[in-house]
Amino acid sequence: MNFPLHPALVHFPIAFLYGALILHAIQLWRPNWMCRVIGIWLLGLSAALSIFSALTGEKEAARAGQVGYSTEILEIMNRHELMGNIVTWGSITIFLVWIYLFFKNMEDRRVDILALAFLVLLVGMVSFTAYLGGQLVWVHGVGTP
Repeated sequence: MNFPLHPALVHFPIAFLYGALILHAIQLWRPNWMCRVIGIWLLGLSAALSIFSALTGEKEAARAGQVGYSTEILEIMNRHELMGNIVTWGSITIFLVWIYLFFKNMEDRRVDILALAFLVLLVGMVSFTAYLGGQLVWVHGVGTP
């Protein structure tokens, strides 16, 4: 199978992270509009799917490494891979800590505000990672036939 899975899978964790940030912010602004755990669920989905995105990204990086790109492109690829790993492990860690703090301090609103701050940080990092991936594909033609 020669179909690149990384570009097909990578959009889901990005979308779930953005959704977690937006819906969690709305939940903090208007607590009666939706359930408090919507951000946790979306972050959990993003964390799970980011594992598969990272694995397929490693496979695509190995395939692209056989082509022999320039040092500039390889540097962008390494930065994209590093940021992707940070987002993957960061989202898993924040998800687990958020669940722990949520069940330990169920009525504490500070946990929700802290989670919003980390969601903003994760969305910023995933946006930069997506920018680097877009540069690789659309500017440098990595992974295109």
